[in-house]
Amino acid sequence: MSKKFFKKSKPITNLAIGSALITALSPASFAADIEPEVTNMDVVTVTGKSEQGINAVDNTATKMNLSLKDTGRSVVKVTKEQIEDMSAEDVKDIAEYATSINTSSSADRNVIIRGISTNLDNFMVNGLRSLQGGEAGSGSRSPSTYNVESVTILNGSDAILYGSGVGGGIVNIITKKPQEESETTLGLKTRSYVSGDTANFKRNQVSVSIDSTGQLVDDKVLYRVNAELTPDGEEFQEGRSTDEQAIDASLTFIVGDNTRITPRFEYINRETTGGSSYGDGVYTTNLANGTLGDTTDSFGRILNRSFYYGSPLDKGANKSTTFELSAEHKLQNWTLNATAAAVNTKSSAQDLYASNSSGLGNAIGDSTLERKWVYAQGEDQYFLLDTNAEGKFETGIFKHHLLTGVNVRNKEVKFMRNFQGNEDAIGNNTINVYNPDDQIYTQMPDSLKDGNYSTTTDNEINLYLKDRISLGDFTLALGLGYTRFEGEETSSDDSAYDQSTSNFIYDAGIVYKLTPDVNLFASYSQAYEPIDTSTLVQYGQDGVSYDPEESDNYELGFKGDFFDDKLSTSVTLFYINTKNQTEYETIDGDRALVQRSGEAFRSTGVEVNALVHITDQISSRISYAYTDASDTSGDDKGVQADYTPYNSLSIWNSYKMDSEPVRFALGMRAESGSNDGDYKVPGYAEFDFGTYYELENWDISLVVRNMFDKSRVASTPNWVLAEGNDPRSLNLNFKYRL
Repeated sequence: MSKKFFKKSKPITNLAIGSALITALSPASFAADIEPEVTNMDVVTVTGKSEQGINAVDNTATKMNLSLKDTGRSVVKVTKEQIEDMSAEDVKDIAEYATSINTSSSADRNVIIRGISTNLDNFMVNGLRSLQGGEAGSGSRSPSTYNVESVTILNGSDAILYGSGVGGGIVNIITKKPQEESETTLGLKTRSYVSGDTANFKRNQVSVSIDSTGQLVDDKVLYRVNAELTPDGEEFQEGRSTDEQAIDASLTFIVGDNTRITPRFEYINRETTGGSSYGDGVYTTNLANGTLGDTTDSFGRILNRSFYYGSPLDKGANKSTTFELSAEHKLQNWTLNATAAAVNTKSSAQDLYASNSSGLGNAIGDSTLERKWVYAQGEDQYFLLDTNAEGKFETGIFKHHLLTGVNVRNKEVKFMRNFQGNEDAIGNNTINVYNPDDQIYTQMPDSLKDGNYSTTTDNEINLYLKDRISLGDFTLALGLGYTRFEGEETSSDDSAYDQSTSNFIYDAGIVYKLTPDVNLFASYSQAYEPIDTSTLVQYGQDGVSYDPEESDNYELGFKGDFFDDKLSTSVTLFYINTKNQTEYETIDGDRALVQRSGEAFRSTGVEVNALVHITDQISSRISYAYTDASDTSGDDKGVQADYTPYNSLSIWNSYKMDSEPVRFALGMRAESGSNDGDYKVPGYAEFDFGTYYELENWDISLVVRNMFDKSRVASTPNWVLAEGNDPRSLNLNFKYRL
């Protein structure tokens, strides 16, 4: 194996938040010219540089070794340098600059992509569904960035490659891997909330980290260790904090010239004080004065953003371990890849929360809220495998680029959740809407910790085959997949339910090389999502048969470089229709699952992305999405989908001084208003500012997020409480290379 094969990518000098969010958004179907020789097929090696623009190579979403220009889908990629530039703590921070992604609650359990509601199960780690957490609340947090090399966001469905459940898209997190060149970096970062309602610098987070890589045994064994310690990460709400330890260690064994094997181990231990994100939130003016749903459908402004409406006894715990093994073997014109992972997560959470249960009698306009205890405990076990072969060959005048493989997913979720009885809670756990310090609370009853797990087991096998056939300036891409899903749940009362479904899945794409710098494309892909087994057990109606939800995703557009590469731009038109959509209705006083057969939901829109090099020192990245998504039948026909703004815009301007190692950046994130059930979430525009000073051994940055301290309702976990956005924060980051 040559040293060039493992050589670390050149650091991207133009470090901007939106950097890959525009350049890497490469909607072209499956590429034009294909060279006979297969290049690096390693799905975790990042070889792209910002200078390459749309010609940067990235195979982390499509599993095929393609340039971003030739990728047949709308892809957003963010590098580790850009993640550091935006001072992102987790993947949710990164998604704020991806205009097609929204989240619907602080627990991060729900993710909306192009108007399609998905969940954290669509957050991949190295191409595998390695969810760290689950329904116990404390684990339902988007992954941290401490060990992240890059994040790739694939908009739209791709069931052929990833199996069932990826209707809206996927977020693929690529972890840092061993490098041949030795380097050790020590890091210190702080986040301080600087706003009047958080008492300016009273709430602070501090993390220390180390990132070390190099040769362990000559050039035959490489290592990488990433570790981060956050001893007391205070959140902006008084009384909430996180104590976290995280470590990621990996080795790469180089066997001969064509084979390498990389085992990886990750351990995360997270303890939270002041809520697990199950039902925390803030109160708003229109909820307090009783006008919500009466004289206005807007939540109004936030009353007490910095106060937590839970109790000082709220807490959560989460421990996650990951064992991963990846292997790659190169043949003359083929590359064989395999990645397997086992992930175990144990979590628990206890919360005293303001419930919308009718038994508590809480109502809009009440100055005092009743609360009750909830306890949740879970253990999630994943086993995942993906193995594939990729190669190139010719048949007559046609050039083929073939990918064939299989992925296997086994998920076992053990879960228990108990609520305090309303009669025991009333009068004992009240809190004042206007002054959350004015509250009374009792100890959580120990009896809530008693009970048996309900166990849900999902087994899925997915076979896939893609062939990109090129002739001259045209490339035709055809894909065929087969997925089989089996789900079973054994409830705490020992009753059992099982389901089994299977389906053939297709996709197709065509690309035309209009010029050497511009591709025109059209593509079609599918999603296939059986109803969650646990949901069927809890809310399925007796005697009713539920079909899997299915989506068709169409894309049309172009991507190209213009004006001597001073402008890189992509335009993607998309159309998605979903069949057999399910929703909840109240039937005979109970919540029940209802399915609308046939086409039930439609999403259409456009994504426009551009990178403009105004001068050698000044660049601007612009990302815009228009999304029109709504039901096509039922009571909400034509009503814009929840947490899906019609218009989303992000801009990142970067200025690099010519004679000094200093850069400046100014970013804006803006969305029009959106819906949340019967109510409105207002639109917003927030600004971020960054200053970066980079020397040979030192990197220092200062990033101000939400620079003008915009206070707004971000989402609502229920009709009683709303979620506030993060206040203005001052983020300092120091890195020293030994």
